[in-house]
Amino acid sequence: MRTAPIVGVFDSGIGGLSVLRACLRTCPGAHFLYYGDNRHAPYGSRPPEEIARFTGNALRLFARRRADVAVIACNTATAVCIDEMRRKFSFPIVGVEPAVGEAAKHHRDILVLATPRTAESERLKTLLERFPEAHFTVLPLPRLAAAIEDHFCRKGRLTLPEHFPPLPCDCAVLGCTHYALIGREIAEYLHVPVYDGTLGTARRVKELLQIGTADHHPTPAEVFDKNIFSSNFSKNSVTFLGNSKHMNENVMRANICFQCF
Repeated sequence: MRTAPIVGVFDSGIGGLSVLRACLRTCPGAHFLYYGDNRHAPYGSRPPEEIARFTGNALRLFARRRADVAVIACNTATAVCIDEMRRKFSFPIVGVEPAVGEAAKHHRDILVLATPRTAESERLKTLLERFPEAHFTVLPLPRLAAAIEDHFCRKGRLTLPEHFPPLPCDCAVLGCTHYALIGREIAEYLHVPVYDGTLGTARRVKELLQIGTADHHPTPAEVFDKNIFSSNFSKNSVTFLGNSKHMNENVMRANICFQCF
């Protein structure tokens, strides 16, 4: 008889490990499935129909594993196809969104770092329009997610000035879960607070596991917290899936806090 709820976490690659880590801290009684589609990473510049196809494949894998909740731990996939996926699958699906609401509570000049597909999405535009009191600068970063993937998986070189200059702003919002893996470094480079949505997503997963509601929307996030990645994990709490399962597990074990270049 199954007792532990099952949560599937999907990302284009290793970015979703930031969400998985937060979920492990927030939902210690659950069992997690992690599927990273590293072969197609990153999604940030791919056609929307391709992103939807890859995302649907991942969620079907979770359905076969009888997941109770699924997390699309990819800002690009959330922006492009989460509504479509919610129509197709019966289990609750939690997405991730840039934490602009929380940032707007405290700042006025806000830099939103995102992939090209997220930056141009109607979903992001609608989200930003909800906070007219703030001024948002959306900066598409076409190569940063791939560089982060290469850095953690293959020890590739990663230097932030190659991807964007230090821009004047009151704070920055991370619009890609890959960016959360180097959140502290981005904060130090820009010399401003950095807001990240992973812990808010994890708290929403916990709510769904507790109350079983079908109303599954991301919760407000909070400022980047270097301590949210401090939980341990074991094979009893996470099953890694897919052709890249060993690489994703090794990345997680080797970078428990995801803080070091």
